[in-house]
Amino acid sequence: MRINLKVAAAGMACAGAALAAVGAFLAFQGKYLFRSEPVLQQAEDTLEKRSLQSRTAHNSAFCRANLENDAQTDAYDAVAEYAFYDESEGFSVYGADKNDLNKAVNAFLNDHPEVFWIDSSSGYRYAEYDDSIYAELNFTESGSQLQSDRETLAAAVEAAAAGAPDNASDYEAECYLNDYLAERCAYNSDGENKHSSFGALVDGQAVCDGYSHAFQLLCQRLDIPCTVVEGNSDFNEDTEDGHMWNCVRLGENWYHVDVTWNDSLNAANGAEHYFYLNLTTAEIERDHEISGDYDHRFQNRGNFFNVFVPDCGSDEYNYMKRSFVTIKNPDDDEQILASLLSAARGQKSWCAYVIDDSADFDKISGEVINRYAADWIQGANHFTGGKPKIADSTKVVTYQNKRVIAFALEYENKQ
Repeated sequence: MRINLKVAAAGMACAGAALAAVGAFLAFQGKYLFRSEPVLQQAEDTLEKRSLQSRTAHNSAFCRANLENDAQTDAYDAVAEYAFYDESEGFSVYGADKNDLNKAVNAFLNDHPEVFWIDSSSGYRYAEYDDSIYAELNFTESGSQLQSDRETLAAAVEAAAAGAPDNASDYEAECYLNDYLAERCAYNSDGENKHSSFGALVDGQAVCDGYSHAFQLLCQRLDIPCTVVEGNSDFNEDTEDGHMWNCVRLGENWYHVDVTWNDSLNAANGAEHYFYLNLTTAEIERDHEISGDYDHRFQNRGNFFNVFVPDCGSDEYNYMKRSFVTIKNPDDDEQILASLLSAARGQKSWCAYVIDDSADFDKISGEVINRYAADWIQGANHFTGGKPKIADSTKVVTYQNKRVIAFALEYENKQ
C-alpha cells in the first residue's frame, strides 16, 4: 500500500520542520495479523530514587566557588548579606575594585534565583576608593511589599515541588519541572517581572532569564544541582539582548537545558518540548553561543559573561535519545511500532522518532511519509482493537535539524 501525501512547510520555531498529512488508510492488509504485540524497551534509569520528603532545598553556590580571589568572595558575601535586607543599604568592601564587585554581583544573582528584587538592568550603584569600594544594590521594591512578594514566591515554589513525582530519580524530577514550567509560564517580553523567577512562577510570564532562574530555583528546591548560562542564540543573533539557559547535573554528569526553547509558542508537535532537554556542549553550540569569562566579555554580543559553565560531554540522559525510538531501518519496526502503540494506549497527542546519524534523513523521512507511517498506524490500531483508533487525519512532522520525525496523533474515538 502506498499513500500519497501532501507535504507543506510549517511555520514553527524549530527550523527545518515540515508537516505532512498521513491520508486516508485502505483496508487492513494483515501485515501485523500474526505478529505478537511488541513491547517497548525503556532506557534504564540508574540514578537513585528519592522520596519527595528527602528532597530538601539546597544551593551549591557554584558561581561563588569559582570566583578568583578573596576580594571577589568578600564582595559576594557582602552582597549576599545586604541583598536580603528589607530596604537597600550601602556597604563597603575593602581590597575590592569595580571589576571584583561586578563579578561578585553577577555570581550572586546567578547563584540565587530567588532574588527577584534587584534591578536586572542596573543592579547597583558604587563609588571606588583607593583601598575599597562602596556599593548599594538597586532594589525594585522594599518593605512590607517585598516581604509579601518573597512569601508569595516561596509558596509558588512549594506548590510546584508538591506536585513532583515521589520516589523518583533526579532525571524524572527534572522532566517534571520542564513540563511544569512549559504548562504554567508563557513567553512574554512585556511582562512586568519578565526577567525573574517571580515573573515565571507567580505571574506566569517571563523571557529567557525568567524561565532559567525559575527552573534553577525549582531544581534547587528538589535538591538537583543546577546553574544558569549566559550567552546568545540563533534566534537573537541580530540583537544585543542575549540569551540564558541552564546546566543541570544528573549523577556525575552535567547537561544543557533550555526550558525557554522547550516552551515554543509555535510548536507544531509536543515532541518540541523536549528538544533542548539534556544536551551536550557540542549539541547546544549548534544554535547557542556560550559567553566567555569576565575578561573576554567584549568578544560576545551584549557584554555578557559567565563565572561558571560546567563541561557537558555525556548524552546518557539526553531526553530524545532516551525516549524517542531511533530509526536505522524502517523495516526493523518492532520498537517503532511499540512506541506508537504505547502512545496510542496513553492517548498521547504525539509520538516521535530519531533518525540514526548513519542514515540518510531525507531518504528515511520520505519513506516514512509515503509508506511506513500508514503501515505503523494500521499496526497500532490492530493491537489496540481500535480502542482508541488513530485517525487518518494524523500528520507527520519532520525536523531535519534535529533528525526527528514526529506523529501529531489524532483519534477517531478518544476516550
